[in-house]
Amino acid sequence: MPTGRGWLVAAIGLFLCIASQAFGTESIGQIGFALVILVVSALVAVRLGRHDLVVTRTIVPAQASADTQVTATIELANRGLGSAPLVLLEDRLPAILRTRARFAFTGIQPRGKREATYKVRPSLRGRYDIGPAEMSCIDPFGLARVRMIRGTTTSLLVHPRIETLLLPRDLGERRSLAVSALRQPTGSQGEDFYTLREYVEGDDLRKIHWPSTAKRQRYMIRQEETPWHNRATIVLDDRAWGYDGDAFERAVEATAALVDLYHRSGYTYRLTGAHDPGYASKRGMDHRRRCLDHLAVITTKNIDGRDDPLLAARFAELEARSSAEGTLVVVGGDFEMGAAVGMSRCRRRFKQVIAITFPGHRFGPGSTKTRWEGEKNTNEIVRLLARSGVRTIVLGPGDALRTAWSSLSRVTTGGESEWDLKHEPA
Repeated sequence: MPTGRGWLVAAIGLFLCIASQAFGTESIGQIGFALVILVVSALVAVRLGRHDLVVTRTIVPAQASADTQVTATIELANRGLGSAPLVLLEDRLPAILRTRARFAFTGIQPRGKREATYKVRPSLRGRYDIGPAEMSCIDPFGLARVRMIRGTTTSLLVHPRIETLLLPRDLGERRSLAVSALRQPTGSQGEDFYTLREYVEGDDLRKIHWPSTAKRQRYMIRQEETPWHNRATIVLDDRAWGYDGDAFERAVEATAALVDLYHRSGYTYRLTGAHDPGYASKRGMDHRRRCLDHLAVITTKNIDGRDDPLLAARFAELEARSSAEGTLVVVGGDFEMGAAVGMSRCRRRFKQVIAITFPGHRFGPGSTKTRWEGEKNTNEIVRLLARSGVRTIVLGPGDALRTAWSSLSRVTTGGESEWDLKHEPA
């Protein structure tokens, strides 16, 4: 259709044609007729041109973490027999990305190509649909324009932010003497030589393998047993009622950090939720990718009130298994008493049980009274879990998981004094 300039030129042409008839001036009519023909010719050029434009899009990387820069490349190819006019192209982006991708291409010859690149930095996890592209062809005089949609939609999967965690000293290789006593021999009798690994602080110096130490120029330790704690279960509480504000997002990020930790540590780990079945125990890059892909799009399930028994049922399922497990880590918001009791009972089967909680009252806009009541309930749950040997990390906004995780010897960690002093909002 004509552009604003095209409509103006056509109106002037018609006015001159009418004026020539009224005043009997033939030259003015010829000018008006030429202007009208010019607009019609522009419409024909953009609609019936022999160009055939194809849009393709490439996103690198196709899977990224939050706050990671992603590069998108748009390629516009002319597969027709004629040159393309001026082309204005805009790639459709979700509003949450807060950026625009607009480009202008001129003089694309037959079988020719043009490329344009833009960058986005997603700040939140999720699946973003980019495209299709909206394209406008404009004649050289800017009198006519034709709009069309080209290309397909490309999905960008954004994983949660990942804090790099280290295995605490009494977990994994860096274990204390008390935990080392819980190891399982690889053979039926005695201690069988299993493998070698590099020395870390806290290892028994009597286990140094001196020939390998001399060869590699660093202390090597004999690993004479397969420890029980090379398996882990991660439970993310996906019930909606226990969260407020961005507490659930923090819980998902903590879960992603645990997935990354146990992957790097060579664990066999399982990811599950209260409602969501998650993924069975595996290890390797494919398992890590599937878990992070799942965490990128996971949402809470809403059941009215606090009468959602599925988390307690999940703990009962874990407790009922016959084989012993190594570590159970539960990530959630507020835990009710039934869920806390179920978590405590899991100590019968798991050698280590850790709870990471992001209480909703610390993230929501509640009153001072609500925060005090929430903090009181949180402290009661922490004391109950501590009596059964479950170590708990309690975090609020601004509290780093990495710092709290590295100090698991404390019963509670993170922000109590800050939140006790927080004033009621105006």
